[in-house]
Amino acid sequence: MNNSATTRAISKIALEYNGNDKGTAEMISSNCLLSSTPEGQYSEMKTVSERNPNVKKWALTGYISQPDEIGRKLKDEEFAEIATKALDKIGVTNKNQYRLDIHNSTKHKHIHFVVNRIDISGKCTVKSHDIGKRFGDAVREVCKERGLLTDIEIGIQKKAEMLKSLTEAIRSENNFDGLISEMKKKGFEVQLSSNVKDGISGMRILMEKNKNFQTERIYKAGYKLSEISNQLKISEIKSVFEMKKAVREAQKNADNLKVFRENLQQKGFSVKIQYKGEYKAGQKNEIQDLWINKVNSSQEKNGFFFRKNFGFSLSAIDSDLGNLVKLLNQGNINNEVSTHSKSETNESLIEIAGGLLGDLLNPTYVSQEEDELWKKKRKLRR
Repeated sequence: MNNSATTRAISKIALEYNGNDKGTAEMISSNCLLSSTPEGQYSEMKTVSERNPNVKKWALTGYISQPDEIGRKLKDEEFAEIATKALDKIGVTNKNQYRLDIHNSTKHKHIHFVVNRIDISGKCTVKSHDIGKRFGDAVREVCKERGLLTDIEIGIQKKAEMLKSLTEAIRSENNFDGLISEMKKKGFEVQLSSNVKDGISGMRILMEKNKNFQTERIYKAGYKLSEISNQLKISEIKSVFEMKKAVREAQKNADNLKVFRENLQQKGFSVKIQYKGEYKAGQKNEIQDLWINKVNSSQEKNGFFFRKNFGFSLSAIDSDLGNLVKLLNQGNINNEVSTHSKSETNESLIEIAGGLLGDLLNPTYVSQEEDELWKKKRKLRR
């Protein structure tokens, strides 16, 4: 459940808003209040708050909201019970005045509350320190007791779904325009930020079904890329697209591995070959993958796709480009990548990346220099 809580000095407008919500609000619970109108209830709360003049921000206001597919299944009484139990955990007692209202005008059904921190005896029972965090912890505790997903658990699920869709889009597309279009097909909106120095410098992803147009001016929807994954950076995505472009250009007019390699080197990229099994001199060795890296690259740490000292796996960054490996084993390269059908795989990018990392522990890589040396030795033996 998403939630918010803050302490502040309020006017009668706060209670009027809670009790209206475009005519859809329903007061589900109240405590220590005689009046049935927001204006009358505010007057009662204000009178009690003046019993403790040391507390200026005498009101606690906030909301609790569930995703639509869960919130609509909860009865109003259940919503009210969750709210009152969470408020109880942060100091609200049966001597505190409060009002709870169910709101239905927005996409997500939610409950708003206005609480007087000063109880009827003049004591401030709700501490303001870290109130937002403490209330959030209280809501999560109540949700777990009732077997409901918390906002953190829901966020983890959403981020995992976003990361899976994003990495699939990166593999299938060649630029940010294509990525945005592909993500839209998957039900996500991608927002890019940029600056003069770096160009595209940031990314935020939103689930289309979770966009709430009534609240987007108040709450920033979706997640930044850094919140979705601490491994995948915007700079790495840019490198992947740059690598794809270089490979496609390098394979034009190249009918063998040597020419393909030379073309990439002219563009400033190094190539390492990963053979299947142990490399054996003087024999035909089957290529398993190609690892490509930009010469003098500033990227030194492992990323989601990038592996330190090796670069980018051709088969990991693009399943279509990965088909080149098969063609290289046959001794030729087709001039048009687009004529190849994309290979289907049931493996997730995380599983692929993990498997490739495991391969690094037992490498079977041969640099170009070593490759050329073995060729010279074979010629001398003839």
